[in-house]
Amino acid sequence: MKLNKSFRSIWLSSATSELGGAFFTFCNSILIYKYTGSATALGLVWLIYYIPSFFMQLFIGPYIDRWSRKYTMIWCQLVRAILAMVLAITLFSEWFSVSLIYMVQVLVGLIMPIFTPANQSILPTIVEKEHLEKANASLESVRQVMAVMGPISAGVLVEYIEVNWLLIIISIAFLLSTYNLAQINERHIKREVRKPWIEEFKEGLNSYFEHPLIVWLGVFFGFVQFGVGVTIVTTLPYITTVLEQPTVAYGFFMAGFPVGYTIGALLSSKLKRLNGIGVLFSALFIGGCTYLSLAFTPWYSLALVTEAIAGIVIAVFNIYNITLIQKRIPNQLMGKVTSVRLLIMRLMLPLGILFATISVQFIAIRSLYLIIGAIICVTSLTGYTFLKNREEIK
Repeated sequence: MKLNKSFRSIWLSSATSELGGAFFTFCNSILIYKYTGSATALGLVWLIYYIPSFFMQLFIGPYIDRWSRKYTMIWCQLVRAILAMVLAITLFSEWFSVSLIYMVQVLVGLIMPIFTPANQSILPTIVEKEHLEKANASLESVRQVMAVMGPISAGVLVEYIEVNWLLIIISIAFLLSTYNLAQINERHIKREVRKPWIEEFKEGLNSYFEHPLIVWLGVFFGFVQFGVGVTIVTTLPYITTVLEQPTVAYGFFMAGFPVGYTIGALLSSKLKRLNGIGVLFSALFIGGCTYLSLAFTPWYSLALVTEAIAGIVIAVFNIYNITLIQKRIPNQLMGKVTSVRLLIMRLMLPLGILFATISVQFIAIRSLYLIIGAIICVTSLTGYTFLKNREEIK
């Protein structure tokens, strides 16, 4: 695939944005756990992120198709850069408090439902349809490479520099992402006739539900996100307490999934076509089995391998899912339909966080992984059985 200038720009923007985002997530988790020592507090900070994120996702879809996606993304990145800088300044000046992390999480939770659908919707305006699958695989690869580098680099850096300096680096990364976004040549068609919000929202829902495979894959994607929500709360105490590893090991474990995801994205780019739905639901089933493995493994090294395998199979599922939407949905409806898909994620993921935040107080972390693994395995088998004979998805 020959890359045009705009695709190179969004590729570079994704690289710096994902690196900054991975650093930001790491810093916020470390700060909360350092100042509170509580897995419940760690869950609360992510609930505070995802609850406003859910309501923004519900509201914003129709507007993504009205606005220039390029400038929407630029403004979002600028706000993220400012937030990281403000947090760094409070740490330098000793004005920092845990409540400030909660405030930052609320604001970022309002920003990302705007940024993410704009980011996914802009690709068909700069890449030809026949190149979308390879373009998605390339973008997912660089995002996951940066997601690998983020936790590992952050885990090493916090051993040598203060978190406030790491936040300065994060702010610079978001500014570099903004610069690259400014280089994109977007084919944006300004719409002169604008419908009321509720009509456009219904239009997006109708377009989404016209495609049964996309609908059902969205449902099963939601169950995966529920499991992700649980791990947001449990991963740090799982590594440092259950497996009795140092903080730097948490960074390497967090990198395991993106390493696998990168491999999975590269494999997907080499596949000309995924034949049938068996591959997709096999990927989901294997993903569920990785939770079961984490529930029983006594070895940190096996946990790392397990996390990498989870990344590989979920990459296959996600890339095919996103490409299906981009190929089947008209571009003028892309923002609305993408928002519906993300709405499922932003509903199920905080439910997973809430479930873990409450249950971690009286259910062992290994038992939680056993429950989540069983749910995903059963869901994937049910989905395959239900959909395999439907003519419209062959």
